[in-house]
Amino acid sequence: MEDSRPIQPTTGENPFLSRPAGDFMEQILAAAREASPAAVDGSAESNPADAEPAALPCDIAPRELPPGTQLRGYRLLRCIGQGGFGVTYLAEEPQLSRKVVIKENFPSGICYRQEGTHHVCLHHPEQDAEGFEWAMNNFLREVRLLGTVDHPSIAKVYSYFEAYGTSYYVLEYINGVSLGKLAESYAQAGQRLPQASLFGMLVRLLDALDYLHARKLLHRDIKPDNILITRTGLPVLIDFGAAREEYGDLGNTVVESPGFSPSEQGSAAGNMGPWTDLYALGATLYYILTGECLPSCRQRELYDTADPLSLNPALAGEYCREFLQTIERAIVPAPEARYQSAAEWLADLARLPF
Repeated sequence: MEDSRPIQPTTGENPFLSRPAGDFMEQILAAAREASPAAVDGSAESNPADAEPAALPCDIAPRELPPGTQLRGYRLLRCIGQGGFGVTYLAEEPQLSRKVVIKENFPSGICYRQEGTHHVCLHHPEQDAEGFEWAMNNFLREVRLLGTVDHPSIAKVYSYFEAYGTSYYVLEYINGVSLGKLAESYAQAGQRLPQASLFGMLVRLLDALDYLHARKLLHRDIKPDNILITRTGLPVLIDFGAAREEYGDLGNTVVESPGFSPSEQGSAAGNMGPWTDLYALGATLYYILTGECLPSCRQRELYDTADPLSLNPALAGEYCREFLQTIERAIVPAPEARYQSAAEWLADLARLPF
């Protein structure tokens, strides 16, 4: 994939960040171009599986818009992801000669696309109108949250518009590969991500979370497929569909990704805060290092079967023990025992002996 606006590293970048050398990185990215729908923003959806209605209208069209469709000056290239509440497309903006990502509000359980018009219609208008209005408002809320964000490790929002009876927003296209895909490529080669690369990636992601949390925003869905690594080695957080204001609109929404979400995220009354995102980031690193997801956080509260990273003999020769211990602190089941802020974790990283 070629990006006309690649994200560049921030000035004064951490000297510990390194990338896989030359051809190996190119091979990973080449494979991602062909096979990874998570290689662009928003392709990983955290929503429930699509629920098809019992009876479909006879004039139903495929859920996704066809390639070549024109949307407010953008031309759709292909569908790159679908979830229970939306469809994501790779598109181009001819006037500026750049690629973008477009997310479409499409709560599949209550609506369908009309054949021949591309219009989004409700299966049961009277019954589903309120649910669709909620989805539209929630979609707009997501755009407004992202519109306040300006950080090199977070994809930028360009615009929002309505068409075909639903809503869309346009995102910066990230030229890269998901962290999960990158780790998988290393594993297939019998290797692990180098300590310097992992350290540099963690520092930058913590800086992004510190930025978000200072604005009272929680991501709530950090996992390997929601972190992209660009060709310049910069990690970028994607998929803010679950994001909420820490002290604002958490409301009664429950969003969980098994193996990555802490227990407080499984309850509408859960005590969520920066420590919630930090647990998910630590769980992501645990997966990258071991190739296995953490057991359920609720299970670990009763009996913790997760092996300590710092005592894992397979990691001892490649990673500093103190570095691994910082990750262990982030994934403690009890929220009050974890890092309470990204700055606190960064402070421990600054004291490491390398």
